[in-house]
Amino acid sequence: MKRSKHGSRGAALILVLWLVASLSLVVMASSRGIRQQTQRAALDLERLRAESVLDAAIQLTAQRMMSEKTADSWYRIQRLPMGSNDIWVEVTPSGGLVDVNVASEALLQALFQRAGGLSSGEAAILTSRVRDFIDPDDTPGGVGGAEAAQYRAAGWPSLPRNGALDDLSELRSVLGMTSELYEIIAPHLGINGQQRIEIDSAPPALIDVLTGQPGLGARIHNSPPETRAGVLLTGAAAEFFSPARAGGGLTVRLNAFVRAEGDRWWQREAWIDLSERPGGLTPWTTLSLEPTRRLNKPEQEFKP
Repeated sequence: MKRSKHGSRGAALILVLWLVASLSLVVMASSRGIRQQTQRAALDLERLRAESVLDAAIQLTAQRMMSEKTADSWYRIQRLPMGSNDIWVEVTPSGGLVDVNVASEALLQALFQRAGGLSSGEAAILTSRVRDFIDPDDTPGGVGGAEAAQYRAAGWPSLPRNGALDDLSELRSVLGMTSELYEIIAPHLGINGQQRIEIDSAPPALIDVLTGQPGLGARIHNSPPETRAGVLLTGAAAEFFSPARAGGGLTVRLNAFVRAEGDRWWQREAWIDLSERPGGLTPWTTLSLEPTRRLNKPEQEFKP
């Protein structure tokens, strides 16, 4: 009987210990969940605060460009002090970007290869497929081209558009285009109807990529305007650039950045058409407005 009692007590003690351990795990899991929810709520609140000042900076920049008649101005980064925040706005006229609707095959291949990291053969194939995605015919062209038959055979979820792109995100539908590759090249794309890139309007990063010379873009933008063409129009990438603006330049991309606590950066991107628009809520037209997002990767950090 004594052994039985001792055995029962030992079993009861083990059961109690297991219950205590289980309850401890539950409490720890609950605490972790509450902590994560609190962190998410704080981050959401920070995002909303950042979004309000970023939207204000975008509106203020558009107003200044309208009032100063600088719609066709050059690429630049400007600082806007707003209360306790320093907002940085990157202004990129559409003429400084690559329009896949009309860009040459050489320019598209260079973009896919040098920015996207594709091999020369892969870049040539993807260029042919972009061309086939846009052109009105149903005959594959170039190296590795693809029309509707090839899309169906590959089980691709979409078919060629057979027309010029109005929304650059449609490039995701091109056979062989990956989400990762699109995200890499998207900052270099715009719709402007120009085969070449305007030197004064081109972001330094795009100049660096196409020429293969890191830092060249910044040096060009820091040099006198009259000397810029001489640098870019004599190298291997000369055919990609135009020495002068086309004169339209009414569509611009505004990228606004703000730094929050913990050295976190938030970004808001808008495409603005600065053509006169009498009778509207604003004298310009907002073509697109991307969600506010956090820059949390080293290669994405904005360094004014």
